[in-house]
Amino acid sequence: MSSDRQLVGLTTQPAERHKHIRARGYIGSSALGISDGLITNLAFLSGFAGYVSDIQLIRFAGIASMLAGAISMSFAGFLAQRSEYDLYHADAKREAGEIEQEPEEEKSELKKFYLAKGLSQDEAGKIVEKISENKDKFLEDILMHELHVHETRLENPIKMGGVIGLSYLAGALIPLAPFILLSTRNSSIIGAALVSPLFLFGVGVWKGRIVGRRFWRSGLETLIIGVAASGVLYIIGTAIGFF
Repeated sequence: MSSDRQLVGLTTQPAERHKHIRARGYIGSSALGISDGLITNLAFLSGFAGYVSDIQLIRFAGIASMLAGAISMSFAGFLAQRSEYDLYHADAKREAGEIEQEPEEEKSELKKFYLAKGLSQDEAGKIVEKISENKDKFLEDILMHELHVHETRLENPIKMGGVIGLSYLAGALIPLAPFILLSTRNSSIIGAALVSPLFLFGVGVWKGRIVGRRFWRSGLETLIIGVAASGVLYIIGTAIGFF
């Protein structure tokens, strides 16, 4: 009796997904949006400020760049997640058709998965027969074990687009803030040069903790990329300004 309960547990456990794990997709996208917005707008402002001396024009260009990037990232996040939905349903439709047309072959494929997990022929056979009694569960297991996809892993496209767009907006605002709050170009460049590296390192640390990397390595990586990109574009902008 206990053995049967263990077998049933094996079939239902993978579908379980806690809310705090589900939020990880949004957290990861948020970290991506913030770092992308910060680095992109920092690099843009550095290059533009190296070419243009008018602080009002720099502010306007920085705000335009921030808004354009945020809108673009929002739509990109929405379309990417929408594509995941479409791909999932296309896979589900194809596998459902195969279950109807070749049920024994699909059972055999699923049985091989449980055998590879260390179950005996008898145990794997019992699990597959139990699952195949419910077509929805049968399809769910096939998709999960054969294609490694599950409907609960899909995030809401609208929410995902909103999270990425707002995160990009927040990141892009960091290097822009000194240009808005300070009155001269030079003081704004110095302010952005002082504030942005701190946030770059902080965002890198956050990303590192999310993905399980060493926080200092991830922080330094993000910092170096941001500083290098802004430095190169500032030099290019300054050089163009001489012509």
